[in-house]
Amino acid sequence: MAPISLFLALCSLAGFLAIPCLAIGIVGMITGVIALWQIRRAAGEFGGRTVAWLGTSLSLVLVLGAAAFHTYDYITELPEGYLRVSFSELAKATPPTVAENGEPQIAPEVAALDGKQIYVKGYMYPTKQLQGLTEFVLVKDTGQCCFGGQPKLTDMIVVKFEDLTVNHREQQLVGVGGVFRALAPTRSAGLNAVYVIEGTHFK
Repeated sequence: MAPISLFLALCSLAGFLAIPCLAIGIVGMITGVIALWQIRRAAGEFGGRTVAWLGTSLSLVLVLGAAAFHTYDYITELPEGYLRVSFSELAKATPPTVAENGEPQIAPEVAALDGKQIYVKGYMYPTKQLQGLTEFVLVKDTGQCCFGGQPKLTDMIVVKFEDLTVNHREQQLVGVGGVFRALAPTRSAGLNAVYVIEGTHFK
């Protein structure tokens, strides 16, 4: 198991790319500890102590380093004066509807965000144009990107830029900051949406 722990330690570099990949380093540490325990019990019958120590130590260092990297990124990514909002918060609210008199109805907690500068993270819905985008649809998760269809109204936001162009990032988590419009019915990328962000920041 010692070589496996070292292999996982090298793979744990992926933890710097995505938070879920931190699990690779954790598994590498566990595998290394088990390998050291087996070597110790074998009383000299098994070799690989150095490899096991290296795998365990490297996994630990990389997991801690990646965790610190993501923590710093989370703390510093929010533009000054912006409110951090998540799709999970929007999903808890009652979806926008239209009353019998034709008046739009929107949840109070979402209406409270209208006109405020917010920062939200999500995934870019696929588009034919990949570069120089001034508008795109931000969705809650990659499942909506891969399988298409009309996402729930609370699971997507149309992002529009006036003084900024961005390139499409497939299957990558992106952060968007701007002025939130809680009730701005629009159609973009073949989807009907209600929420709009007048974008000012893209990361």
